[in-house]
Amino acid sequence: MTTNNFPATRSMNFIGIAAGVLMVALPFLGPWWMAVVGTGAIEIALSPFDLSMLVFGQSIHSDLVDLFLLASKIVMIIAGILLLLGSLSPRSWWSGRLVRFGVMKPFWAVVGMVVAVVVGAFLINNVLPNLLSNAIPGGASIQITVPYLVGSASATIQMGSQASITAPISLSLMPAFWVAVVAAVLGIAARINHRRFKKAEQG
Repeated sequence: MTTNNFPATRSMNFIGIAAGVLMVALPFLGPWWMAVVGTGAIEIALSPFDLSMLVFGQSIHSDLVDLFLLASKIVMIIAGILLLLGSLSPRSWWSGRLVRFGVMKPFWAVVGMVVAVVVGAFLINNVLPNLLSNAIPGGASIQITVPYLVGSASATIQMGSQASITAPISLSLMPAFWVAVVAAVLGIAARINHRRFKKAEQG
């Protein structure tokens, strides 16, 4: 005697399951974005869940920032688990709340990350040179051109007519960022697919 399991599998939101799995994994996949100044003089690795900053090999961190990023990591994991539960039983009365809580977290994480990097690049290009020039005794001509998300450029400090320092700057998006983009797209698709389950149940 065999049992037909197809009706049970058809009642699952597989797009939501895939999105939930990626959401749970995201906090452990490493940095989304990296910046390197000089030949490793300054290295910054950033994600919504972690921040690593090395200046001449010395780690710089803030306990307050670390706590905020830890909270972000916990929220993403919980949201992924809730999305998984809601997607495993999308016809249940409680599934809608679970899906709504978790489904858009990757999207807003990606948007927030991009906005933070772009705003940071704008401030570095337009505000930081003037601040540094005023802080250096005797004044200095400082030119910093940082790409707004990815790419390579350089920073130049000119002191007088002879002394100058130039450092290359490299910005790059890491593979974990693209996994987050996939999770965001799947999350949006899962929300749309969940509505179809509800409409089919009502029909």
